[in-house]
Amino acid sequence: MSISAKTTALILLMGLLLSVSAFFIQRNVIYPAFHDIEVDYARNNIDRVVRRLEAQRETIDFTVYDWSAWNDTYSFIQTGDPEYIESNLYPDTFLNFGFDVALFLDLDGQPVWGRVFDFPPEGDYVDLSESYLDAAVAAIAGFRQRIDTEAYIDDQSTSGIVEVDGIPVLFAMRPIVKSDGSGPHQGYVVFGQFLDEELVSTLSEQIVLEFSIEPVPDTGVPASADTYTLETIDRSTLSASKIYSIEGTPGLRATAILPREITELGKEITFYGVALLVFLCAVLAAALLALFRWMIVKPIMSLKADIASISDAMDYSLRASIKNNDEIGALSREFNSMLGVIESNNTELLRLNAELTSKHQKVLEIQSELQSANAELKRLSEHDPLTGLSNRLALEKKLQQAWEILSRTGDPLTVMLADIDHFKRYNDRYGHQAGDDALKQVAAILENAVQRKSDMAARYGGEEFLLVLPGTDVDAAMEIAALIREQIIAAGIEHDCNPVEPYLTISIGVSTVVPHSDLTMEDLVSAADKALYKVKESGRNSFGYEPVETTAQ
Repeated sequence: MSISAKTTALILLMGLLLSVSAFFIQRNVIYPAFHDIEVDYARNNIDRVVRRLEAQRETIDFTVYDWSAWNDTYSFIQTGDPEYIESNLYPDTFLNFGFDVALFLDLDGQPVWGRVFDFPPEGDYVDLSESYLDAAVAAIAGFRQRIDTEAYIDDQSTSGIVEVDGIPVLFAMRPIVKSDGSGPHQGYVVFGQFLDEELVSTLSEQIVLEFSIEPVPDTGVPASADTYTLETIDRSTLSASKIYSIEGTPGLRATAILPREITELGKEITFYGVALLVFLCAVLAAALLALFRWMIVKPIMSLKADIASISDAMDYSLRASIKNNDEIGALSREFNSMLGVIESNNTELLRLNAELTSKHQKVLEIQSELQSANAELKRLSEHDPLTGLSNRLALEKKLQQAWEILSRTGDPLTVMLADIDHFKRYNDRYGHQAGDDALKQVAAILENAVQRKSDMAARYGGEEFLLVLPGTDVDAAMEIAALIREQIIAAGIEHDCNPVEPYLTISIGVSTVVPHSDLTMEDLVSAADKALYKVKESGRNSFGYEPVETTAQ
């Protein structure tokens, strides 16, 4: 057997072994790893959808909490006072919150007041109460049995998903109590949103992922939080779905169609990896041939020189110069053909590397956009959409934080409860749009009054505002209250229905205390409310101070 035959046999055997090895590595190691990455990617994306739906539910529940723990609501559910409806329950209120369903139920689940709205993109609204209110009450009222009335007030809530006219409604329900959380319960507040195509499209844009939802019937069996359904649609797409459950009850199945880019990329990388092994095999063959150079004559040495020259230059466009018609010449021609394959593969590898770099940059950009969207969502959840001030959720966090810190440092904590005088008359006289503008002007003055980073101005409800001033004593607080009153008067907001003055005025109740274990934050806010009440009783357009009464132990 000739040297060429022996060398050829050796190279073929080596190529076969490497090809078989590459095949098993691809089948058992590389491809399953890419498949697992793709599965994790699909699960992470459908988890983002479920988390966005849960965030939407929490936003609804936070708003229900504000409305249900409010003295005005508590009084309304007992008396049905129409003034409460005129002051608070107008369509723009629910448009600002993004709610389509609003129910105020008595203890038997019967509606004291309820509306179902549709807010189309063109800006007007449609009252759907006549068509859908009864169906909404019938579907939702029974959920009140799920509320544990013995639990802590913050935990007395329930949420769920019901269908109204074939459209899923995401809602939250809480019992109606007084502003300080005391009872007894007088009824229930329910707010909800239609999970229609428009809202799903908006949520899809927020998380940069298109998805769809469909209702899931309640079988009485709790859904596992780790149950995913992954289905391969074709070589390029994958369907990922997961059931969104509320309080252990299945509500919706969320589904997203995802590209199978990772698996396809894995196939390409594996393919070119095998090609690289072939290339390495060829280089090894060249090395083996070099070992036998002492067995051959000048033509082989010339061929070796050509191979060395090409290897040193790393220029795969060069070719060997041997033109013989024997085995050495045939080897030279095969080597030149191999160089052509290497040159082609090297160009393709460079292209793939540039493509991977581009895709990686796109992923980084999407991650940056998602972080910005999450930051904006957090800001919106803690601010009043009309005035831009902090809302009740942010206010409670601020009070709790200030109370804990000042109880350790021994510094005073001041709160001011401000109320615009005869604001209902202002709305009746000038309209709700003018009323909103007036609220914004007053909010700007209050926000300007809190100069320190530790201070906070928040919308407490309707035309009421609460200022939290950590480390501010009584004298400084009264100076701030006087300044606020003067600036409100200086604003000169016309109010010819105000029996106090022909312009908008404000009444302020102030209370200050050094936090300690014998008092609660509610005691401080209650004292400020009492001071505000006295100011109103004495003629309004003023401010007053009320100390916090310490309950004897």
